[in-house]
Amino acid sequence: MKRGIEMAKLDCVTYIEEVMDEAHLEFDWMVQWNKRQTAVEIFCSIFAEVDLAETVIEDVEGTVTENDIIEFEDAIIFYDPKKTTLDLADYLVAIPFDSKKGIEKGLIDAVIKQLRIVMTEGQSDLLDFATDPTIETFELNWNEADFKGTLETYRETGRYNTELAAYPKF
Repeated sequence: MKRGIEMAKLDCVTYIEEVMDEAHLEFDWMVQWNKRQTAVEIFCSIFAEVDLAETVIEDVEGTVTENDIIEFEDAIIFYDPKKTTLDLADYLVAIPFDSKKGIEKGLIDAVIKQLRIVMTEGQSDLLDFATDPTIETFELNWNEADFKGTLETYRETGRYNTELAAYPKF
């Protein structure tokens, strides 16, 4: 699907899915509309192979992996601060919006661009973590300064789309 008229009427969930599809991202992802919390979550997963004979991998809950492929999942959330009661600390980044107005498409575009960078760097870091026993922890890192720089660049170059992608109707 081409951007423009066809995408103009899409709700924010569909718009996010379309932009992510078009980006041909090199990680697994899933968009979930959390109706009860008035939120849209994007779950992302990356994988790495581990030599279990040489490495012990333990998750934050203390569970030791028994698989030679480890998966790391994180999520970002677009949420309405007036209606969401989720613990936002559980997310890589939490982005507020007004569910009555929707989300500016330029904001979604910038989030997905930054997400691609975070996940690409994360994949490399996860592979290092899986193969280098001197690296003790792994986590993804959202760079807020880079994200704000992307937003600013989009605005300065006229590529920031102020059109709103509506929050879905029940």
